[in-house]
Amino acid sequence: MPARVSVGHRSATVSVTGVETTERDGSATGERVLVVLASSTRRGAEIEGERLARELVLVGVDATTVALATGGGDGPRVDVPVLGPKPLAMQTLRKLRRQARSADVVIAYGSMTLPACAIALCGSGVPFIYRSIGDPVQWVRSGFHRERTGLLMRRAARVVALWDGAADEIQRLYRVNPDRIAVIPNARSATEFRPPTPEERAGARSDLGIADDTTLAVVVGSLSEEKRVDLAISAVSRLENTDLVVVGEGPMRADLEALGQRLLGSRVCFLGALPDVRPVYRAADVLVLSSRTEGMPGVAIEAGLSGVPVAACDVGAMSWLIEHSLTGALCVRGATAEELAGAIERACSGRLTSGSLEALLWESVNVEWQDQINMTTGHAARHTKCWLARTRP
Repeated sequence: MPARVSVGHRSATVSVTGVETTERDGSATGERVLVVLASSTRRGAEIEGERLARELVLVGVDATTVALATGGGDGPRVDVPVLGPKPLAMQTLRKLRRQARSADVVIAYGSMTLPACAIALCGSGVPFIYRSIGDPVQWVRSGFHRERTGLLMRRAARVVALWDGAADEIQRLYRVNPDRIAVIPNARSATEFRPPTPEERAGARSDLGIADDTTLAVVVGSLSEEKRVDLAISAVSRLENTDLVVVGEGPMRADLEALGQRLLGSRVCFLGALPDVRPVYRAADVLVLSSRTEGMPGVAIEAGLSGVPVAACDVGAMSWLIEHSLTGALCVRGATAEELAGAIERACSGRLTSGSLEALLWESVNVEWQDQINMTTGHAARHTKCWLARTRP
């Protein structure tokens, strides 16, 4: 079985730039960390990676973030430097290698950052940690792809999975040494996401025009094919006295708006991408996740911390989240609209129990990332010392 990382808790509340946040009382690692994103497109992995760097800075780690390329589309971006035109372009890899010279460790945050860091850092002496951001089983396309990914993944000093099942599959599919695999979930701040007061909830629902006796289902995410928002629209259309609010942008927005108008009429509202989604959670009765594939959706954690149950297809880490932390109900992967509608009804029933959310807080997760960084740099230092001893006359 892969080595597991237990989740601890050490925190103190402080004020940073006028916003109440949390600073950990664990000592800072003193390491220089470069977090590499696949693109600057503001999507799940990029948001998570950029936030990780900011959280590490809060505990005194010298962490910076770069993106390999801009990425497609005209949507919102994360505000980080972009290295090149494409993730594996020679210009990009050269800049990545130069940037890494000033780091003690690089964190490759999913997707194309794995081959980019494996190639650019080869022979540099700078180790990298690979953060697996999705469901390993769903991303295996062929035997050749599996062998190539395994070769690249085994070049990483450590591999960090999102949940136990993903760690098991990384070991099985890619033959990564279990001693080099850790499990650290995504995280959110309890000071940013919390259950609303009755006054906040009433105000948020009034702003959206939601009646007191209406159930409000919300979808938060990219309006792209793999999110299957059309399934969520069809599921809500089968439920009485239920409205739907959709938050997000993407290439399918026009088609989804047309479908929503046809099936739901005035019961659906598309808000586009929002800088702050918390007012929507305050108004919501249930978050709907209809994706075909997922890793560990940050929106599910946000909803849980906000006191909103989740209705989701059983993909990625969703069963792990609901078993360990979140209130919610699942339907099968590839569910029909009727099956998802049933999960929405169960999630809204009020008869479900939830586990502890502590493991999904930055106060816990940041400590574990510091441990991984320290283990990686300590291993690299020992490796360099042994190499120097062998080469001395």
